[in-house]
Amino acid sequence: MKPAIDEMRGIEAKQSSWFTTTASERLLYLIYFIYFFCGMTQSFESVILPELKEYFHLGYQQQMYVVFAKNIPFLFCPLMALVIQRAGYVRSLAVAIAMYAAGTWLLIPGLRTSHYAIVLVGFGIIGTGFTLHMVAGNPMIGALGPPDGASSRLNLGNALGAVGQILAPATLTLIIPAAAVVIARKLPYITGLLMVLGLLLAMIAIAVSGMRTSFTDLTDVSHGAPSPRAGSAWKNPAILGGALVIFLVLGAEASLFSFFRNFLEDPKIASFSSHSSQRLFTLYFACFAAGRLSAAWLQRRVSPALHLFVNLIAALVTIAILLFARGTPAAIAVLLLGFIVSIFFPTLYALTLRSAGHWKAQASGMLTIGFLGAAVIPVLQGSLADHVGLQRSYLLDGGIYACILIYAGRISWMQRKAAG
Repeated sequence: MKPAIDEMRGIEAKQSSWFTTTASERLLYLIYFIYFFCGMTQSFESVILPELKEYFHLGYQQQMYVVFAKNIPFLFCPLMALVIQRAGYVRSLAVAIAMYAAGTWLLIPGLRTSHYAIVLVGFGIIGTGFTLHMVAGNPMIGALGPPDGASSRLNLGNALGAVGQILAPATLTLIIPAAAVVIARKLPYITGLLMVLGLLLAMIAIAVSGMRTSFTDLTDVSHGAPSPRAGSAWKNPAILGGALVIFLVLGAEASLFSFFRNFLEDPKIASFSSHSSQRLFTLYFACFAAGRLSAAWLQRRVSPALHLFVNLIAALVTIAILLFARGTPAAIAVLLLGFIVSIFFPTLYALTLRSAGHWKAQASGMLTIGFLGAAVIPVLQGSLADHVGLQRSYLLDGGIYACILIYAGRISWMQRKAAG
């Protein structure tokens, strides 16, 4: 456990001074780069879901098993937190990127041999890398700077990941000819892109693993034992509540991503072509990234809890429109949701982690378990879509945001009470 404890306690003990040093800045920029590049990889399941649905002849619920496979590894977050404590944060990030590469390459034989199970395993490996990446990266971003700027830095890091996510649909739109309508004609382009992406990820993993000794100054400080009064993160109601709302908000977010193209291509809703929906998916990721980038600036000036509360109200209004809209208005509503909901996870994560004290690694593991919502809720919405229709299934997301609105209102009220 010593490597990670040394890293995080050292970071926390010297936050203000280290944030101005070259080593600290290099480490923060390294993490930002990883968020950016891996954002492209971990978004592929939502980019090609309609093609997978057609290729493997799936229903909406069966289609969502891809999302389930990618996010179910978050069940093992506490175990990964222990691994990170033993191996260290930077080394764990290198392993995470290597798993991204391995999972990406495994998708190729799965697609070429028409074995859905192999595809699911590939996304499961990508999801394991994603889990390790989140558990290691988020507390490092939060620690590399003043505590009151943690929410802003997390929004920026996750915004860079969202910018990376723009590249996935944009690249497919560029390389796949508009005339390639059926999946058989698209498949060579998809597998070729996966091959190149896996190679680049493998090269980054090797580079990051070689950089793990570049930041030894982060561990060369004295540290004390955690306070006996610190307790356990599992006994902290604020962290437990935060894990629950993160479970819900990430589940709804994953559903919005996963059903985006299905929603636009549905002849009863918007009736867009596959090529057009793919281009709009690029715009959706751009809206998502813009939301987080704006939050990185805005949350330095207004309370993150207030910002969260306002965006939740906006999300509920937009979903109400989405439930009844057709054609272009429906497309505008679902695009606008990308901007609105983008801030929910990093803001909730930062607000909850403030109470973690010396247990940031354990609390990060607990909060990252919330990504299990991205495995469970899209499958539930897929089942609803099979039974009541895709458009009505968005009632589930509206119910989730209504519950989180109550939680955010309580946080905002408590902060105003403490300030007053």
